[in-house]
Amino acid sequence: MKNILFTVSACCAFLTVFAQKPEPAIGRATYEFIHIRDTTKSDKPFKETMSLLVGRNASVYKSLSKQQEQEALDKQIDGQVKSAVDPNKLSLTITGGGVHSDEEYYQFINDKKLFIEDQVVNYYLTEEALPVIKWHIQKDTMSFGALHAQKATTHFKGRDYEAWFCSELPFRTGPWQLNGLPGLILQAMDSKKEVMFNFKGFEDVSDKAIDITLPKDDIKTTVKDLAHLKEIRIKDPQGFAKATQGSGQQRMRSGNKPFGDIDPSRIASINVNKSTNTNSAVINNPIELREQKEN
Repeated sequence: MKNILFTVSACCAFLTVFAQKPEPAIGRATYEFIHIRDTTKSDKPFKETMSLLVGRNASVYKSLSKQQEQEALDKQIDGQVKSAVDPNKLSLTITGGGVHSDEEYYQFINDKKLFIEDQVVNYYLTEEALPVIKWHIQKDTMSFGALHAQKATTHFKGRDYEAWFCSELPFRTGPWQLNGLPGLILQAMDSKKEVMFNFKGFEDVSDKAIDITLPKDDIKTTVKDLAHLKEIRIKDPQGFAKATQGSGQQRMRSGNKPFGDIDPSRIASINVNKSTNTNSAVINNPIELREQKEN
């Protein structure tokens, strides 16, 4: 336990400030993310709706399903609190949370930087160089509704990808860590169809005053230290949970409070209904694979 406490403390003590100027969002692309994370259940892939906010030189890719689930939970609780017969003896019925992607990806094109927010009990933020992807642009074209796209291929993070980009949307970004094409990446999938980003739509959000900005309350750390924390969590999950309790922000409803401003002493009982989310937490086929060494 002492070693775990030391490691967590060292990670949380990394206080380098990640300063990036907020970027106004211009558009939002929506994707259906499909990933065969558990090869023993290839007929039941991980599925999630993802959102990609794009600005002139920045983007953020995150789970829309997770956001919608949290909003639904907030609405459930607010409605039951307002209709409660006895506000000091609440009996709440809520829907349990499903399995979602923990990571959010912030690309800053001009600065050539990639920031990744990851939840390992608390929320951590790491910085690294934006990946340089060697694309091979093809002559093939395809239409996605009114949007016209062109094909490109690459080998990236251990997988061979086929992508379709739209030069009519002049954003050099895409879902996940994909970037570097002369137009927004509308769709991409690996050659084995184990990882797929299926385009669902694009909307103009320039009039909604949405900024692409890094989360302020995250614990800043390094990629190496965060990887070490994840190893410890796998080896000793109980010890890790105790060591990280209260060490940083666990963003939930109304900040760190799972039930908003409700005093926990007012809650008499909580009935949890099973989530309709069927995603498995098992990962034996990560999106990033180790490169095979050439003989």
